[in-house]
Amino acid sequence: MDRVRTISLCTALLFCAPYSLAASSGQREVVLNNADVEVVRLTYPVGTESGMHTHTYDNRVVYFIKGGTLILIPEDNRKPSTTLVATDGQTLFLPATTHNVRNIGETAVVILETELK
Repeated sequence: MDRVRTISLCTALLFCAPYSLAASSGQREVVLNNADVEVVRLTYPVGTESGMHTHTYDNRVVYFIKGGTLILIPEDNRKPSTTLVATDGQTLFLPATTHNVRNIGETAVVILETELK
């Protein structure tokens, strides 16, 4: 029962939280962090980026609340960058990585990312 309440509360907070946008970088809001998962809401206004960062857990699920065009830039500059055109509601299952995410599209991108610990 407590787990259901926690999930319900987090879902309510997610959709009721105001969109506070940073001027030069994306916004990162931790929605839930416990022994099993970390859930983060990420907002990337046009032209902003995450900065180079590492996903330390082996697996993560990325859900696009609001899709758009992102470029994923790997830490290893010998590897090519990847352009991702995501649609609203698209879901991806991704491995751990170190990268920078930049919004190169024409609309803000909003993501709900769940890292499985």
